[in-house]
Amino acid sequence: MVFFRSVVATLLLASATVATFDVPAQPSPTIPVETLFRKSEYRGVTFSPDQKFMAALVPVNSRFNLMVIDLEKRAATRVTNFDKADVLSVSWVSNQRLVFTTGDEQQFAANAGDGGLFAVDRDGRNSKVLVDPVTARTNQAAFRQTSYLRRIKGSDDEILVSANDRVADSQDIYRMNMFTGRKSLVSFDSPGFVQRWLLDGAGTARAALSRDDKAGRHFFSYRSDEKSPYRVLREWDYQLKDVVIPVSMNTDGKQMVVASNIGRDTVAFFNFDPEANKLGALIYGDPRYDMYSLGLIGAPLGEGGAIVRGGNEEDFSRIIGVRYSADKPKTVWLDEAIAKTQATLDAALPAGNVNTWNPHQRRTLVFSRSDVDPGRYYIFDQDKRTIEDTGLAVRRWIDPKQMRPMQYVSWTAPDGMKIGGYLTLPASYKPGNPVPLVLHPHGGPWSKDNWGFNPEVQFLANRGFAVLQPNFRGSTGYGTTHLKASYKQWGDAMIDDMIAGVEWAIKEGFADRNRLGVYGASYGGYSTLMALVKRPDMFKWGVNYVGVTDMFVHQDTQPAQRYGDFGRLAKLINGDQTTDREMFERTSPARHVNRIKAPVFHAYGGVDRNVDIENGRVIRSAFDKAGKEQEWMFVADEAHGYRLDKNVAEFYNRFDAFIKKHTPGMQ
Repeated sequence: MVFFRSVVATLLLASATVATFDVPAQPSPTIPVETLFRKSEYRGVTFSPDQKFMAALVPVNSRFNLMVIDLEKRAATRVTNFDKADVLSVSWVSNQRLVFTTGDEQQFAANAGDGGLFAVDRDGRNSKVLVDPVTARTNQAAFRQTSYLRRIKGSDDEILVSANDRVADSQDIYRMNMFTGRKSLVSFDSPGFVQRWLLDGAGTARAALSRDDKAGRHFFSYRSDEKSPYRVLREWDYQLKDVVIPVSMNTDGKQMVVASNIGRDTVAFFNFDPEANKLGALIYGDPRYDMYSLGLIGAPLGEGGAIVRGGNEEDFSRIIGVRYSADKPKTVWLDEAIAKTQATLDAALPAGNVNTWNPHQRRTLVFSRSDVDPGRYYIFDQDKRTIEDTGLAVRRWIDPKQMRPMQYVSWTAPDGMKIGGYLTLPASYKPGNPVPLVLHPHGGPWSKDNWGFNPEVQFLANRGFAVLQPNFRGSTGYGTTHLKASYKQWGDAMIDDMIAGVEWAIKEGFADRNRLGVYGASYGGYSTLMALVKRPDMFKWGVNYVGVTDMFVHQDTQPAQRYGDFGRLAKLINGDQTTDREMFERTSPARHVNRIKAPVFHAYGGVDRNVDIENGRVIRSAFDKAGKEQEWMFVADEAHGYRLDKNVAEFYNRFDAFIKKHTPGMQ
């Protein structure tokens, strides 16, 4: 394993010495499934506070484990050896010690933690289980999880953590000893239902964002100091009117930054005076894109932006930039000197890459990535004006020259709403020569597709297909109107948005109308089936991966709806099988299989806690009864999407054979 290549270039000359990636004019050779879907080699790479070490997550024993790299000795030490769990996230607590969380990516969705919190020295010594992971989840059990918040200034052995130990639906703050695991409660006077805390420079909790699912309300609380009671400043519900989300706090705790849609459709960053409960000047906003997640059903799903602050550890109050997801990841520097440095850095690295770095550190990591490049890590020295290739790449076996670029496109839905998305064209495409196209809707549906390297998209493009990824209404990050327009539209306007995108691609000459397919997972699997129901003559095949197939079944079996308070919100925005029975009947594809003409490949996991396997049983039975052509894949010990390498390889190889068989001219 190689760490560090020689210095690539002095930045002022780098644009002449670093190769850029050209898109090939000729079709690329077929890339094996096992190459495209191989696990990342590195992820989550971070510097130690003194910038002398790097931590990284690497696959070992088919699981992601923690490795620490000594930059001076250029040597690596693996400090964990999990074979039944994955390290999900890691934070440097000091130059010597790290804390990290774990989860089981083979049984749960990616980044779904198991509640485990651990600490270890950078050399692998003094390891400690701070919080025992949960070995199994049941539908009814209240899940407990502890998260690292920040260091405590002046303390070498204690940190601040957030945990829902007292009440399952509210986070508290604790001081925790990272050598013994002992912790003591700090937030005695919590406002309740806390999802996220905001701390001042002294580490005192001053504000909180809360979500009361039972009452269907979100609210934002604040207190003047640690002795004052909390008071609710703002609250809102699923209608998302006058949302004010606390984002960050000045060191003194007297001024804040919030994300709000007051007076506008998209969420923007504003200054905020919490004492006066007054929205201040606009910091930055975009008329098309949200700066921050509305958080309708939880954490940001692709659009969560961030405020970048400048200063030092004593006072970190100056706002120097904002980051958010537009048609591409975007950073807007409000500091002219930093903006110039960014431009120089961009010129030194491969053309078209998005390059993320920390301007506060004179020596900083740069993560450089694009739609054709999964990403590589560099070390940027601002004083020496040099950039060094670490040799750490996310997927070093991927050749960007063989990948296809992803372009942002937009079209108009039948009701006039603007819909955006991404189009990736295969190397075989030439103007005037339309190619086979795959409509590829994302899951969620409260999620979004973003610009960047996507192995599924590259898999399809490499096989000669154009890929259209629609961010239909309900996709997050496009403002309040766009999101609310999805309410109770799972099988109606949301599907119409997708179909309109296919029709646009045909009209523009990208897609061959006689060679269309549709593929998606989760809600995307549902969309696949509904598209085949609504437009049976449009598509030659469909692939339904862990998709919802019956609205009644989904409402009755999804644990979040059946056992949690999310069921109330789901009925408001998705519909209720009692009061919206006609809609549920009409938009349940398993009840309209007789309309489907195309063959479908269905794939499910037996321990899926999001889309219950009953959805698979229902659609398979419906296809059998109707005598419709189908293929079936079922893995008993997989969950919401396959994680084990052997199952991933089988799924995409079968997928490959299926679409070639059913696409005219590609057999």
